[in-house]
Amino acid sequence: MGCIYMKNFEFKYSNLKKTYEKLEEACNLYDGKDALIRDSLIQRFELNYEFCYKTLQEYMKYMGVFLDDTFPRAIFKKAYANNLISREDVWIRLIQDRNMTSHIYNEKLADEIANRVVTEYLPAIKELIKNIDESIDKFD
Repeated sequence: MGCIYMKNFEFKYSNLKKTYEKLEEACNLYDGKDALIRDSLIQRFELNYEFCYKTLQEYMKYMGVFLDDTFPRAIFKKAYANNLISREDVWIRLIQDRNMTSHIYNEKLADEIANRVVTEYLPAIKELIKNIDESIDKFD
């Protein structure tokens, strides 16, 4: 059974890293003025978010962590409890912003979320990837 989880994890983790690179690229281009870049950044953020929680879900299954719930909030709380993320509050706000981007469109809100993606969420996702890499290295 672990082998299935590892293959699922490896696939999702590979996509997480690819979508992170694309998100980072958009963040580096974003100057707070260009709506097209902002909207691209938000779209990349939405995709990266999906791979964050799906990768964590598969990784924790592989590591034998019991998941009583597969909703993103529960997965991020488990990731925090297992030291894969250090700022639970940032990840909870990330979920809230992700939900707002997919249901409401408002220029001011889009600007605020784009700024949080650049200043808070990108570093949090980078930390997650680093922590997963370090955790994998311990098992190799």
